[in-house]
Amino acid sequence: MSPEDTMRRAASRSPNGCSKQVMTQITPDERLKLEEIAELEMRSLSATVRMLMLRGIAQYEAETHAADDTP
Repeated sequence: MSPEDTMRRAASRSPNGCSKQVMTQITPDERLKLEEIAELEMRSLSATVRMLMLRGIAQYEAETHAADDTP
């Protein structure tokens, strides 16, 4: 058995197609809150940021569509 056969490959933690990075600045308090959420969710910081961003986009779209539907 070759070393390549016995080595574990790192699991991809992002869905296929996730290749674009976004950098942002946050306050120390926001970082602490993010770390708390990541620990609670048992996710990495980056996976937690992605989850929160996707939830925020969904909420934004729902609110925008609801505003568009208001007479």
